[in-house]
Amino acid sequence: MTGLILKDLLVMRKTVRSYLIFLLLYALLAVFDIFPLSTVTAVTELIIMMLPLSAFSYDDLAKWDRYAAALPLGRRTLVGARYCFALLMAAAATLFCLLLSVLLSIVQGALLAESIVSLAVCLGYGILIADILLPLCYKLGVERARPYMYVVIFVPVLLFFGAYQLGLISSGTFAALEALPEAALLAGVGLAALLPLLGMGISYWVSCRIMEGKEF
Repeated sequence: MTGLILKDLLVMRKTVRSYLIFLLLYALLAVFDIFPLSTVTAVTELIIMMLPLSAFSYDDLAKWDRYAAALPLGRRTLVGARYCFALLMAAAATLFCLLLSVLLSIVQGALLAESIVSLAVCLGYGILIADILLPLCYKLGVERARPYMYVVIFVPVLLFFGAYQLGLISSGTFAALEALPEAALLAGVGLAALLPLLGMGISYWVSCRIMEGKEF
């Protein structure tokens, strides 16, 4: 499985390098207080979680699945490697955002707890995207699954802003959250962020079932 993960890393190395430059630019803008940290965190998580999906495109171009199916690795191992790659990318994005949060707390005096809450929410959302889209990529292929990617990313955001505009979510809701003890707020948000991580187990099981039924 380690070799399969390294394969994805090597295939995506140019893309990762380009994204890293882009994210460093965003981090610099956050340090100079041009962009809020929450925006940088959200962009980082979304960009990094696109990498496992982009890996499917390279696999399709190289006809990798047909070759890999002939290897004595087992299809569950192939799926598991892609999910491990997704978790590795999520961990890298989290570490990047956490270091940036600590830096801004020192340079700007930003509240570290607030930054961690934002990071946990964005991390959970990024993993949720992977939970839904990875099985779709195995089922439909990356090109046919691409429209669902935009639905999964943008529809929740539009629903949130729509609910806010309709008054279903008010500023009092956020004030009530801010009134909670810091430890309780961090624990609640951390637990909510862990739910998509647990959902990855279900997503992995679904993807394995799809791969086991595929004919190459």
